[in-house]
Formats: sequence, C-alpha cells, structure tokens
Amino acid sequence: TIALQNINFIGGSNRFLLETAPMLLELLEAMETYPKLVIRVEGHICCHPDAGDYINIETGTPNLSEERAKAVRDYLFKNDIDSNRVTYKGFGHSAPIYPYPEKTEQERILNRRVEIKIISK
Repeated sequence: TIALQNINFIGGSNRFLLETAPMLLELLEAMETYPKLVIRVEGHICCHPDAGDYINIETGTPNLSEERAKAVRDYLFKNDIDSNRVTYKGFGHSAPIYPYPEKTEQERILNRRVEIKIISK
C-alpha cells in the first residue's frame, strides 16, 4: 500500500486542491509506465469520532472517503487509464493512523489520506 499524502481536498469535499496536481500526475505516470499495474484507491478521513464516514458537503451524502477515492479513480479514467485497472473504496475513519481526536494539524493531514493498494503488477 502506498499512501498519497500530497493528494488533498477542499474540506468536506471530494474536489482536489490545486497543489495536488503533481502527485496525481506522478500516479498517472506510474500507471502509464506499468501497463499491467492494477490498483485500488482507498480513501480515509480525519476528525470523526467513530469509524463511519462523513458528509460530502457537495452531495449531502455520508460517503466522503469513498467520493475522494472515486475522484482519484475518475482522474485516471479521464487520462486514458483502462477502467479494469482501477477500483476504489472508502474506509471512513475506520483505519486512522492517529486516534480521534487528532491532536495536531499534522495528525489530521495524515489521517485524511488516499492510499493506493497494488492488486497486481
């Protein structure tokens, strides 16, 4: 599993921050370089008292971690990566690196992450 710590989102949203572009491009380049690589994009959130997910403020649905993982998948699809090579799943706050309540902004950032699980090479 590879943590993509520099893929960040607007708070409560699945829209990327501008500074995320270089990390997305790096992931895209890896997928292009290794055409047999199959991955699962895994979304996680911070700042939630239980293992559940959080509300996506744009859609009103309680699936923010899933929508963030899907946004990464959609980015790859839009850049011609075959849909058979990328799946996604949201984990909410079920697998935090730091327990709730996170004590620092750095702990929140590390919990609010997208990870790439390599399924096959």
